[in-house]
Amino acid sequence: MPESIQELVDIVDESQVRFLRVGWVDNAGVYRVHAIRASRIAKMASDGLSLATGAQAVPVHEDVVAEGLPIGPVGQVWLLPDAESFRVLPWEREHGAVMGSFVSQDGSPWAYCPRGALQRQIDRLAHRGLTLQAAFEHEFMLLRENEGVLSHFETSHYASTHGLDAAGPLLDEMVRALEEQGVAVESMLKEAGLSQFEIVTEHGSPLRAADQFVAVRETISAVAMRHELIGTCLPLVFEEEAGNGWHLHFSLFQGSENLTSDGPVLGELSAAFLAGVLEHLPGLCALTAPSPNSYRRIRPGAWAGAYRVWGYDNKEAALRVPSARRGGATNIELKVVDASANPYLALAAVIGAGLDGIERGLSLPDPVEEDAGSLREAERARRKIESLPARLSDALASLCSDDVILEVLGPELALAYCTVKESEVAHFEGRALEEEVRELLTAY
Repeated sequence: MPESIQELVDIVDESQVRFLRVGWVDNAGVYRVHAIRASRIAKMASDGLSLATGAQAVPVHEDVVAEGLPIGPVGQVWLLPDAESFRVLPWEREHGAVMGSFVSQDGSPWAYCPRGALQRQIDRLAHRGLTLQAAFEHEFMLLRENEGVLSHFETSHYASTHGLDAAGPLLDEMVRALEEQGVAVESMLKEAGLSQFEIVTEHGSPLRAADQFVAVRETISAVAMRHELIGTCLPLVFEEEAGNGWHLHFSLFQGSENLTSDGPVLGELSAAFLAGVLEHLPGLCALTAPSPNSYRRIRPGAWAGAYRVWGYDNKEAALRVPSARRGGATNIELKVVDASANPYLALAAVIGAGLDGIERGLSLPDPVEEDAGSLREAERARRKIESLPARLSDALASLCSDDVILEVLGPELALAYCTVKESEVAHFEGRALEEEVRELLTAY
């Protein structure tokens, strides 16, 4: 991958790329791009792509700037491409793609930039001599649409070889496309839902994990489209069926040492980091599960983490610590994440919450060793096991009262994000699932 703007210009010049898509993920979680002619790339890469400040103020359901914000049609901001994120699109080989970071006219980071928010938290980790390795699991569905009616591509169940056989050529095409873009795939699986599959990618730095989140989401949709199917990552499409989670796995490192485990249990720093994430989880949900549709997936019995608990090898816990067969845990899994998230903001908030746990020396409560949903309500109350927010509006209320996460975002970005999400709440909450699906099926 190119490591500088000049290298980016050179590799575009040497390839068959005629257009470079310069992209960002906005506060609605939508991946947006401008395709720049190759002959203009040198100047654009140096000066940045000029956009109206309202680019970070648009909700998912309409191309109208959310009201009540100091950003909108007046004012300019510039998107500088990150050369290291460059990739060529296998389904459109004359197009390359690169992620950008927003800067103000003087070249300083723009306060509303999601990538900037993540970089600040990466820098905070580095100041403590720490790094984070992260990766997402990517669940999605392959559907047919006929005269507006959605139907399943296939109807096999969890880990079915028939399901992999039915979708094999298409899944292979997705994996090849990802690997051509520099995204290393570890595994693929026929998931529990009808027509549902999962692709797991390798761990990497937080910025790389977020960039790969964007690439995977785009690749699923683009490849499926070429097979006359809809590849959707929407959290819940069909009532009473499995939902699509994009679980986040992360590990705390000091140099080359993985700090996640100390023998069979969590290491001290990782335990404090996890305690911070657990404490701030209600507000975090507004960033990791940020669609009204997200809360249709997060329900007891769905392995989606409906309760604010952690546990070893507990797939109903919102925070799971999986055990390795030989040795202790190697990572922590956050289950309350889906593809409607802006991955840069989600990771920034997780890191900020974890660092708060380290800085305050927080201790974890006892791990929960059973399905919290199977306990009687009185028993959950006795053990202080709380449900996570049931609606996006509840999660937003928790976020607005969480000073730590608000500081991670910064006042400008926090205001823009919450305003956009409040617009989405006003539009979607109370609507039928079918209406949500109709509007959001291909949004993420």
